[in-house]
Amino acid sequence: MSLYNRLESLFPGRIKIPDDVSKISSVVYLVYILSINESPIVLGHGKKNRAKVIFDSTDTITKSHIKALKIRLHLLYGSQPAVFGRYIIKCEDKAEAKKIEATLHREVGGNTLHIPDDIEKAFLLGIDENTSARMILRIAMCSSFDGISDLKKWQRAGILPNDIWFQISKRLKLV
Repeated sequence: MSLYNRLESLFPGRIKIPDDVSKISSVVYLVYILSINESPIVLGHGKKNRAKVIFDSTDTITKSHIKALKIRLHLLYGSQPAVFGRYIIKCEDKAEAKKIEATLHREVGGNTLHIPDDIEKAFLLGIDENTSARMILRIAMCSSFDGISDLKKWQRAGILPNDIWFQISKRLKLV
């Protein structure tokens, strides 16, 4: 059964497939889902400012979203071609959104920050094991906030030397 059909069986008539971020309402709570090859990698709740993460691309990064780095790594280092699925469910309020999200986490997944081994390996390929750049990238992947925002903040604060920032920003296509 496709992910869409599974979602539809759980919440009949409520699953929407937005074409682009402009189709996401900014006034209601939503449950939002991004899948890659029928597997949910992001499943959360919130308003448009959070839900827009499902439209992240190599040109767009949602600031301050814990899953932004995970999505970016999938986009840059995941298996190609990948089929992306983007779904939203409009909710009455935050409480309903949290309830639907919890149900979907149990039923279809999407509640992990884990980076698949093949993507992590491809991402870190060519960076020596015992270097600061590798350690910093691994720290960012373990962030409990948003690894991309962390990296940018560290760079602005002067914590990351320019040569390391150059390696990191090139690898993540941030510049």
